[in-house]
Amino acid sequence: MERTVVFVCAHGAGKSRVAAAWFNAAAPAGWRAASAGLEPQDAVSPYAAGLLGDAAGWLDTSAPQALAQVGGDLLVGIDCEVPTARRWRLDAQWPDAAAGTQLRAMTAALVEELS
Repeated sequence: MERTVVFVCAHGAGKSRVAAAWFNAAAPAGWRAASAGLEPQDAVSPYAAGLLGDAAGWLDTSAPQALAQVGGDLLVGIDCEVPTARRWRLDAQWPDAAAGTQLRAMTAALVEELS
């Protein structure tokens, strides 16, 4: 049975999309990632693909979904408060490249933990 980690950010269009793409590019067996937003925007952030580099092909470009529409086994709230979720705080401002680097490192650590 496949398990899902749901990355959540305010709008489900940037930070959560980038984290989900990096997770899915290196996902451990039996895991996949999805993204959600507390107040979803209409479209994916135009900065997301640029921050992913070689993992841009893993970017989900469908319309952002509300957290209530996305089910998962593990929630990760990125710069937002989500009850029962792990909390990730970025030191850099979105969409600065440093924020992308920090998200990549945090995602890699989670992949390692779940492997």
